[in-house]
Amino acid sequence: MKKPLIAIAVIGTIAAGYGVTQYKANEKLNDEIAKQISVFEETSGLSIDYKEANYSLLSQEVSLKDIQFKGPEGEDLAVINQIIIEGYEADKISPYTSMDLQGLRLAQPLIEQAQQTAPSELLNASYDITSSLKYDEASGKSDFDIGFVAGEVASMDMAFSLGNSKSLMEVSLESQKLQSQSPLTMEQELQLQSKMMMAMQELQPQSFNFTFNNKGQFDTVVEKQLSAVQLDKLTFVQQAQMQVDMLPLAEDSKSELMNFVNGLNSLNISMQLNENKAVSQLAMELAGLAQQPEKLAEFLNLQVKGS
Repeated sequence: MKKPLIAIAVIGTIAAGYGVTQYKANEKLNDEIAKQISVFEETSGLSIDYKEANYSLLSQEVSLKDIQFKGPEGEDLAVINQIIIEGYEADKISPYTSMDLQGLRLAQPLIEQAQQTAPSELLNASYDITSSLKYDEASGKSDFDIGFVAGEVASMDMAFSLGNSKSLMEVSLESQKLQSQSPLTMEQELQLQSKMMMAMQELQPQSFNFTFNNKGQFDTVVEKQLSAVQLDKLTFVQQAQMQVDMLPLAEDSKSELMNFVNGLNSLNISMQLNENKAVSQLAMELAGLAQQPEKLAEFLNLQVKGS
């Protein structure tokens, strides 16, 4: 057989083998999804349906498309265009895990039910949500990132890093395994809550960053909400000023917060801790600095920028 034909035969064999493996992976995925949905439906009273589920062996991504949520009476609640999950493993915390939820929309009956109390810009928006976790098991450091986009209204991103998070990851994994099997009993919930609280006390906060941006319709949403409670913008700003003045912040940070309240455009808050201290110890030190805003800002390396 000539070399080109041999190469084609080898590629064909590999492709066929990949196809069979991919098919079995998708078959196993559908079984696992059905199991998870069953547990969710039993605990929530809602029902979920989807049109397509795939697992990519190459990228290690799970994707669900055209997901529908229905209420106890079969009424439409919401739809999601697609959810993509990368790096998820059932029996351990992966070095990198991410979730990308695209196109969450409320169903029309739900919009009609809520339109008297919520702005149409929010009810009719398409929502995108992203989250990721980078976890270094050797050092116990975790980096979290959460993003949220509400159509043309606003976007938000929050990122934070935690040291000494191994216990927290272990408790999270235990909870994940238990919930995947059946709804938790009251005893299991209490045990997990206790373990979670102890694990959180061991955490060492390292950095935090929060960003908010007006995407065009946020001003309108705020105005509608103020009108609903019979407040005008001037009164709202005055009340916000009183609240900001009570915060244990340096004057420049207070000024930046008020820039945001007045402009409703963007807000960024960041902190960076130079020393790794457990939450319990950190809480005591912060309490001691509560009456010293300048020193508190220096301790946290606090930066605030608003417009």
